Amino acid sequence: MHNFALMKKLTTYLILIVVILTLAACNNQAKNQDKARVLYEEGLGLREEQRSEEAAECFLKALELLNDVETHGRASLRAQINDNLGALYLKHGLFDGAFDAHNDALQCFKQLGDSTGMMNAYRNCGRAMRSQEQYTVAKQYYDSAFCIAKLINDKAMLSDLNLEIGRDYYMEIGDYQTAIEYVKYALYGDNVETHGRASLQDNDVDIANMTLGILYYYSNDFNQAKTYLNKALRSERPGLKMSVYQALYAIAYYEGDYKTAVYYQQLSSENMLESEQKQSSETMQRLKSEYELKAQKNAMESLHRNHSLKLYLIIALSVIAFLIILLIIRKKINENKIKSLEKELEMRNKIMLSNKVFVTAKNLGEHLTSATLDFTLDDSDWDDFISLTDMIFNDFSKRLVATYPKLGKWDVRICCLCKNGFSNQVISILLDTQTDSFYKRKTRIRQQKMELPDDKRSFEEIIAEV
Repeated sequence: MHNFALMKKLTTYLILIVVILTLAACNNQAKNQDKARVLYEEGLGLREEQRSEEAAECFLKALELLNDVETHGRASLRAQINDNLGALYLKHGLFDGAFDAHNDALQCFKQLGDSTGMMNAYRNCGRAMRSQEQYTVAKQYYDSAFCIAKLINDKAMLSDLNLEIGRDYYMEIGDYQTAIEYVKYALYGDNVETHGRASLQDNDVDIANMTLGILYYYSNDFNQAKTYLNKALRSERPGLKMSVYQALYAIAYYEGDYKTAVYYQQLSSENMLESEQKQSSETMQRLKSEYELKAQKNAMESLHRNHSLKLYLIIALSVIAFLIILLIIRKKINENKIKSLEKELEMRNKIMLSNKVFVTAKNLGEHLTSATLDFTLDDSDWDDFISLTDMIFNDFSKRLVATYPKLGKWDVRICCLCKNGFSNQVISILLDTQTDSFYKRKTRIRQQKMELPDDKRSFEEIIAEV
């Protein structure tokens, strides 16, 4: 009897211990989820302040905490975190990480049955694939997002997707007519004939008009191109207006209206300077806000912080002064270029000196300094460079791809740089690679993409003869 009572008491203790441990584990999971949510909210704030590295760190710590949480709310929070983390990776060119994050978000949204979340995640996966030039895979993700948008009748998303599919897929693969149809549908919806408004926001309307203008320019329909490009000029964004003026410049020059071409070139240069100045101002403002936040967190070291603040302001003013001087110098240089264009009517200088890729490469070839090494080039700069190269060298890129259809987008860019006579050193700097690696890349292009392994000509000789 005594042994039975003892066993009963021990069993009761064991049950209590198990219950306590279970409650402790659940409580720990709840705490981890709460901490993860706090980190997520902090990351959102940091991302809004454009402090990308710190925001990404918060998101990654939050995901690590969620690995020990097994609740339905975990999937929802994990999806939101990955969605923001993927956007940060995509912004900074980490395309593999961007796709992994957005794909993880997609699986979580599927688990939750969240149609809107799935739709956005499919689109973001498509953007990541498109950034890696995997256009066919990107189109599949875009199509999945499109199907959900139609199913839930999300007109705003349908307009956005039509614009992205037309611009980022069909225009990239050279199917300009299909691209025009998609972008027009994005712009007008079911009112294409009457030109009524769809669901695009004002900024996207300007982008759609600019895209249509460029597509019609590529299709040699200059009247339609000018109509949409002039509509895009309603935008207040200097960067967008710069691209529009570049396209209008190319059309005017192609039509032989050199006076108008020079006028558009001048407007393009002015908007380029305004865009760069705005970016510099935003960068300085972001740096200032970051410093002030750190100063508040370290109030105990106020004397040291005040000294650092003075030093920061001196540096900031010095940088601003340097940027202003640089902008003035660049403006003078551009004005001199425009005057020389007006006087000389020399095709190569008139066309190519309007392009950022060409100017950057030319500067690198003439003066290899820290200033010339500080450059950024986007897809629109490269597209403009290839289009202008085609104008000078009689559709060089089209003939090149027709002769060697296995060439990819970056292969074509390399060939266009060689066609314009830039050195291996300059091209390797533009590609952000070592000169030796660039030699190997040229060999792979010649042997594998052009299928000329036994050809005794150099890469440059092959390009020169295309």
